[in-house]
Amino acid sequence: MSAAPNDEPDAPGLRQALRARLAALGGPLQILAEGLLGEEDGRIDWIAVEPTGRLWVVLVDGIAGDERLLVRGLAQRAWVRARLPDWRQLARDLPASQEIPPLLVLLAPEFSRLVRVAAREAAGDGIRLGGFRWQPGPRGSAELRVEPMAPLDASVRSPHPDPVPTRLLSAFKSGLTDRDFESRGGTPPPRPPEGSDDSRPPDDDS
Repeated sequence: MSAAPNDEPDAPGLRQALRARLAALGGPLQILAEGLLGEEDGRIDWIAVEPTGRLWVVLVDGIAGDERLLVRGLAQRAWVRARLPDWRQLARDLPASQEIPPLLVLLAPEFSRLVRVAAREAAGDGIRLGGFRWQPGPRGSAELRVEPMAPLDASVRSPHPDPVPTRLLSAFKSGLTDRDFESRGGTPPPRPPEGSDDSRPPDDDS
């Protein structure tokens, strides 16, 4: 089998192959911009639009989708959202809706657990993950497969055991038992009457 192209986003063939397969993550798309410089001159790989008018802000990481990719994506989507009204003023036929929040689409061969959990928490805010990998094709060639990657529920255990917070344990470990909260007769001690000050020491004259 011939070697697959390098997984770096700028590798020859990878970017073109990804662009051609973006629809696998949610339906037909029209590409509006490619390689746009956004917040702090960071590159936005693609800005696309659905037939409904919803924008897609797409970022690619060819190695692994970690927290930095998520932070970059959120910042670039905010940048696009802030400029969309101006773009519509300049191009009145732009098929993008201001009423529908843009969708952030992150593409990587794999994603960290933190990103997948965060994507689930922010599902209502429009974050979609897409995984890609090269696989054998006909006649020994390599084909790129792109498919949605499901967010992760935090209740699904990590393969690494969760550390027990020491401070949390000490906060609950007071050393008291149930007997400490009972009087000798087995009933709770009487409460002082309202308005009384049971912390005042008795008068010496009494």
